[in-house]
Amino acid sequence: MKQLHDLRGNGSRYFVYAMGVLFSCFSVFAPSGFAQQPASWAEIVGSISNDPNQTEAINKLLLEAQKEAGKGIIRRAYKLEDVGKNRTWLDGRSEALEDEIRETFALAMSDFAACNQLAQSLPLTAVAARITGDEAVIQFILDQLNETAGWSPLQRPGWTLYKPGNRLPEDGKDGNWLATGCGIRAIVTALEIMGDRIPSELQEKLKQLLQKEIASIADDWETKRPWFVSGNNAITNQWVLPTEGLVRACLYLGVEQNREAYELGVANLMQALSVHGPKGEFEEGVGYANFTVNSMLHAARAMAVVGDRRAMEHPFLKYFPTWLVHHIQPGRMTVNCFDAGNAQIPREHNGWRSLLSLLVFTLQSEAANWALIEQFDGPSEDLPGILCSGISATIPKTPPNLYAAYERAAMVVWRDSWKDDATGVWVRGGHELDQHDHQDRGHINFIARGKPVLIEAGTPSYSNPDMGVHYASGAGHNVLQIGTYFPKRPYPIQSQGLYEGWQKAGCVASIQVEQLNSQGGHVIVDGSACYDGVDTWRREVKWTSAGIKITDRIKLAAGKLETILFRWHLGTATEVEISIPGSSVNVNWIDASAQFAANHPLVIRQYKAPDATVTSKEDHQHTCLEVLSQNKVQELTVTAEWTSH
Repeated sequence: MKQLHDLRGNGSRYFVYAMGVLFSCFSVFAPSGFAQQPASWAEIVGSISNDPNQTEAINKLLLEAQKEAGKGIIRRAYKLEDVGKNRTWLDGRSEALEDEIRETFALAMSDFAACNQLAQSLPLTAVAARITGDEAVIQFILDQLNETAGWSPLQRPGWTLYKPGNRLPEDGKDGNWLATGCGIRAIVTALEIMGDRIPSELQEKLKQLLQKEIASIADDWETKRPWFVSGNNAITNQWVLPTEGLVRACLYLGVEQNREAYELGVANLMQALSVHGPKGEFEEGVGYANFTVNSMLHAARAMAVVGDRRAMEHPFLKYFPTWLVHHIQPGRMTVNCFDAGNAQIPREHNGWRSLLSLLVFTLQSEAANWALIEQFDGPSEDLPGILCSGISATIPKTPPNLYAAYERAAMVVWRDSWKDDATGVWVRGGHELDQHDHQDRGHINFIARGKPVLIEAGTPSYSNPDMGVHYASGAGHNVLQIGTYFPKRPYPIQSQGLYEGWQKAGCVASIQVEQLNSQGGHVIVDGSACYDGVDTWRREVKWTSAGIKITDRIKLAAGKLETILFRWHLGTATEVEISIPGSSVNVNWIDASAQFAANHPLVIRQYKAPDATVTSKEDHQHTCLEVLSQNKVQELTVTAEWTSH
């Protein structure tokens, strides 16, 4: 499981949470044919500038480009004290590292942040410059490209040094990474848009940089240098981003001059597309799907422009939009299992609108188009939104089903309508390929008439010292625990499953669907394999719009006696009323109530837990219940019935 552990530590939350990125490389399809060849950037820019209906959008685009240029160029940091200056970013995890590696890690992570910003900045400003000829914006682009021409390599070593004790290999190399893909995307897209407006000398410098990046990426796969190559882990964004960079650089410099490298890139991309679920499931959750599928679409679109449609026609891309839309839950919330941040998605959320706009434009997705119009405030206020606005009206707005079961994503989702004040449920299992996952097998979320009743703790920034204590561990989810141990700092995510009584990392928990329709659902999650010393844990979940009933049956290994405990994270920060009328226990608060009944006496206590689900403020708290057997037992059956007021 080393690869899963490394993956959790390596991904950056800085940009993934926001989902407010500008997706800058997409296809222009005629409404009548998905299989038609995408337009070149010259055709894209021409179609915008010659469309009289785009005048207002162009003015907005120019305004954003002028704002971007006014910030000044992004300059690479070469010393620790300069990280955080000149539009660079300091990863907070560096503060906990030894002096020997702190600067190396900080510089490597600042490379990713800088290149990711660049991938947003340069295409935006380049399109505005081509359409309007604004001299200040053009000069900004030239200055930024001159600066970037000296960033070789685009990704400096050190991104694997994210925790104390880590060290670089003897040769000082840990391989190409996220900055590689983002940086190449930024450079190539800007060159394609600007064309001969970039001086030939600068073009030559950038071409030399790109050729070196091609050789370096190919060498990573030849030597199996990065962990994701040696482990053949094509799911992770760390595989996809360098792959996108390899494909894009080869296409720009000439496929025939780089045929072997290009075919390596295409093979890697196809493997990444194929490793995901047949229903468009993405095994790292919706947050990382946004980042990684975005990269896949960049590469697939660039291939299709030259007539290579191998990636663009892959089934995963066809079904992904529906999987994405099924994450929209009532109350303007999203399914936020895995490292997916908080759950709030207001209608004006430009990140969701931008991704949906991109999916409408590149894939002509009816589900994405419906969600864009019906669930959000229409096309985004960026490049994808500008292009999407013209084609959106020509595509049917077809809502997906109100419910779905995803085996590879190990998730069941349901809602009784697409209204914001609907009732919704999602249930989490566990698949062996899950990545960026938490100790959440068997977790249940319940939103009643638009108000959250049962939630999970969510995911804060990776530098948050309580990431492994209150969030990623079982303490952050509505799941089983054997015993009463509570994690304490330091609790690195890599330690998940090392404590007896907690879920093991990467365990499988199947979801058996007994019933799933517009009226409700009935599923059984088998988490028996997720704990040492547990013979059986079967969680039966039944629900309708009126409420949800959860029955847990636990049997420990022969001869084992222990306290059996469940947590229930509530969508309220207020103290709840707990009463014990006879053999059952009632819990009440203003929005909902619950009744617990068991075959052994129970103890129920409440405490305040940090919350990164219903708010982006990491110091926000909510009420959490602990429901546990009064005595150590060998088996327990407990039922919880939740209803809203």
